[in-house]
Amino acid sequence: MKSICYAAALAASSFHSLAQTEIDARAIAFNCRICHAESLLDSEQSIPSLKNLSAQQIRQALLNFKYDHQSATLMPRLAKGYSDEELAAVAEYLRRQ
Repeated sequence: MKSICYAAALAASSFHSLAQTEIDARAIAFNCRICHAESLLDSEQSIPSLKNLSAQQIRQALLNFKYDHQSATLMPRLAKGYSDEELAAVAEYLRRQ
């Protein structure tokens, strides 16, 4: 009986962790849309669309900003505020949208 309770608690904990990761990724991605929304972009702007990028491309761009491999005004500051795992979750979330 103890092992069943332990397994149930572990499963619930894992589910909560996955659910929280999804909520966090969605909240962070909401901020991405402020600048990267398709309706706000035009050919004159330097802000790229995320629409045709893979999750891996988005993730790599975020990591490049975080670790100063790519310069920009705002993105390095934003990316440094998140763990690599959070940035990967955001990239996956954005790709699914």
